[in-house]
Amino acid sequence: MQALLFYKSIVDNLQQSDPKQAEYLEEEVNILVHKLKFISPDQRPSVLVLSQKDSFQPMVNPQVKDTIIVAGGNILTEKFDNPSIILVVQEDKSLYGNMQFILQDEILSRTDAIQSDQIYIIQNQLFGESPESFLADVEACAEIIQPKYFIYGRQGVDWVKFDLT
Repeated sequence: MQALLFYKSIVDNLQQSDPKQAEYLEEEVNILVHKLKFISPDQRPSVLVLSQKDSFQPMVNPQVKDTIIVAGGNILTEKFDNPSIILVVQEDKSLYGNMQFILQDEILSRTDAIQSDQIYIIQNQLFGESPESFLADVEACAEIIQPKYFIYGRQGVDWVKFDLT
């Protein structure tokens, strides 16, 4: 598995301030990693995270990268990389009225994600920006990316499927 530098820094910081919380985080992440260990990197879905706040530009930072990797996906940094799943981080209620920018985008409209109706809305404005929500972000993404393996009860709370039909 790829180096999870952001995750490791969270654990290191927690070991100093709250060892029990560090142990809990490590246990939960180890469960995810263990369940997915037989899925090779080339079999994991490619995931593009877009930010409504940033005009639907790809959201790539160390926390988002580690979140997607732990959840069982391969993070993409560019929309022309043909994602199989698109996650859109919702900033406000205007998102649904602005989804046509994604659906009609010259490049995104031809991606596997849109062609196979694999678009999801992350209903957490702080997704990928708050170390305190790392585990919640991972759990939400794991439900989306690897639904056969994970159910945390976050659907409808932290994320919803954007249905094209």
